[in-house]
Amino acid sequence: MDAHLRRVANRFGRFAALSVGERKRLAGHARALLLVAVVACVRSVIGLTGHHVPFTLYTLAVAVAAASDGAAPAIVAMLASMLVASVVEPAGLGTSARMLFAVESLGLIAVISSVSARVRTAGEAVATAHNTIGHLQVRDRHRRLLDAALRHVEDTETDTAIVFLDANGIITEWRSGAERLYGYSAAQAIGMSADVLLAEFERDGFLDLLRRAQDLGTLRGSAVYLRHDGGTIDADFDLRYFRDIDVRSYTLTVHDVARRKEWDAYRDTARRNQRALQDTADEMKRQLAALESVIDPSLNPLEGPGAVEELLERLRASIDADGAALVQFGLGGARATAAGGLQPLEGPASERLDSLPLTPGRVTLVHNDRERVAQTTALRWPAAVSSLMMVPVAYNGEVWSTIEVVSQHPKRATDWDVALMRITADRVAAVVVQEHLAVGRPSIAAVISSRR
Repeated sequence: MDAHLRRVANRFGRFAALSVGERKRLAGHARALLLVAVVACVRSVIGLTGHHVPFTLYTLAVAVAAASDGAAPAIVAMLASMLVASVVEPAGLGTSARMLFAVESLGLIAVISSVSARVRTAGEAVATAHNTIGHLQVRDRHRRLLDAALRHVEDTETDTAIVFLDANGIITEWRSGAERLYGYSAAQAIGMSADVLLAEFERDGFLDLLRRAQDLGTLRGSAVYLRHDGGTIDADFDLRYFRDIDVRSYTLTVHDVARRKEWDAYRDTARRNQRALQDTADEMKRQLAALESVIDPSLNPLEGPGAVEELLERLRASIDADGAALVQFGLGGARATAAGGLQPLEGPASERLDSLPLTPGRVTLVHNDRERVAQTTALRWPAAVSSLMMVPVAYNGEVWSTIEVVSQHPKRATDWDVALMRITADRVAAVVVQEHLAVGRPSIAAVISSRR
């Protein structure tokens, strides 16, 4: 028993070691023998035996074997049929019957094998055609999807054009975006060299662009393009080299930057306007803070020189001056009350009383002129003082004193500086008048009139 199993295992191992083609060949022969056995059984069951029809139905087995597996299995089926018929027939078979069956079978095998081979070839061709058609359908569907996507891009990006070129830079496809951007129709553009799209001074470098794009794969830059009507386009371009088997081509994507430049200019203008508005707002905040510091109600309880010094110091700091002082004149002489910062060298010069501006509301301005400052001021400031602002302190239309604000650095007074000085003068007037009434001193105008 073990030896029998080993033999079976060895045979199975040898069969498993055979190639796929050899297995198919053996399987075809086995099917041919099986067909012959089936035919013999059928003949025996239905009683088709006898010397006059020895090969009845065996021809069918040969034909089926030839149609399904080819000539070699069909020949095996023919030989097996002759053998089985010789054994089964009671009277035996003659040589002529065997030869006739062999000739008939070989002719049938040749015809059926040839037809089967052609049918198989046609079937393979049909299958290949079906596969090719399916592949072409997929590619056509993919192409239509890409075309729809490109149309969507062109409809969305009205400033963008996509142009297809061959290996020599000749336009092969001209889409609606390119027609809209350049003004050429597809019939006009297809077939002409893409260098006609460039401005004349850039056409000489077109072939160099193609070579660089082929070397790098993708080339980006900016160029001036020429429209069909002669107008020019400042645009960014993307030139990409494409290679697929035997196809060599380029895709040229052009984006008109005119609208982008307009938006950039608009954005820059908006930013400048925003900065200007912010600077104006900051200036207004600063002026409001300066005004609040001058009219601060907390200064009301202060009296005399303390209130005057505080107001002058706030005025000087608000208008970025170097020094500020209040000059008061009376019958007993003249005196000055100075804020922090730059101080006058000496007291008031009484000999300049006649030259003081006494008109209420009048403001005297001297800009960057040291000599004029020395001639105008009622005080003796350091020689470096080059700018002077002087405003009378008036009450009920009468001048009681003057406020002088000086600067050593170059300065030009603004309307806001003048307005703030007038507000300060009105605020100081109440303190000065109260002090004059308390001591019985006359106003500056009265002192000057008495001296005249």
